[in-house]
Amino acid sequence: MRLATYRRADGQLRTCVLGGDPEPAYAVDLADASSGALPADMPALIGLGAPALEAAAAAAANGPRMPLEEVTLAAPVPRPPKLIAAAGNYQAHIVEGGLPPVDKDVIVPKLFIKPATTVVGPGDPVTLPLVSSAVDWELELALVIGPGGRDIDVADALDHVFGYTIVNDISARSMDWGVEGRDTSGMSGFFDWLNGKWLDGFAPMGPWLVTRDEVADPDALPLRLLVNGQVRQEASTAEMIFGCAELVAFASRIMTLEPGDVIATGTPAGVGDTTSEYLADGDVMEGWIEGLGTLRTPMVARDRTAGA
Repeated sequence: MRLATYRRADGQLRTCVLGGDPEPAYAVDLADASSGALPADMPALIGLGAPALEAAAAAAANGPRMPLEEVTLAAPVPRPPKLIAAAGNYQAHIVEGGLPPVDKDVIVPKLFIKPATTVVGPGDPVTLPLVSSAVDWELELALVIGPGGRDIDVADALDHVFGYTIVNDISARSMDWGVEGRDTSGMSGFFDWLNGKWLDGFAPMGPWLVTRDEVADPDALPLRLLVNGQVRQEASTAEMIFGCAELVAFASRIMTLEPGDVIATGTPAGVGDTTSEYLADGDVMEGWIEGLGTLRTPMVARDRTAGA
């Protein structure tokens, strides 16, 4: 099943189920179709568990249909309780950054958190920041947590996944704070790297959420990212160092996972930083993962965005 969040004309965000085969052709508002029994908020819907999926399926079959071309999709989880991301989870990406391959047996996943204000939806423009001229792309498979928990066993971890979507972990590779002669070594360099992940709009998500039962093996999905029609990243999630279950289990050792949390699983090789090619005004990224759709993201200059 494909679930989504859409934005009504009045700006209100609402959950919906998408119908059509093989591509979505229409949307059904879940709260309206269920006479209010299903919530308009995605984490709340996820928190209801299996009964919500059954009710959503009934809504898709019987509810009023809105043609998809008339629907403005937002990020499937517009304000996730937590957006967790894995760094350095593909060997080829580590190597392209100038580091040697890692030995999985003697390391653990490297996780960080992005603010909810980084999340934007499919087709939403991302504003180039004033504090960096080295903005880069990172296509990633993302897991959406269903039943939460702490200290989850690897063998049970995928039972805690509600579904899958696409995230582009946009990253500023250098930061310009206007401090002449600033030392960027050590911890300063680390925090520049981290701050470069936190900028508004730097986590486009979507175009929708595909429920877990529709994905046979999340650790074997082809993925591809195009910038202005040119292939920049092409790989498979089979190349991840830590698989989906391992990431969920490890994250749950650090923090309690909650319904609607999102875990981005890391990016493969092909980032722009390798060749010092960065995103510019007018560039368009298209991130595709098999079975999950295509996430399209245009870049705009700061002075072209209302309210800047």
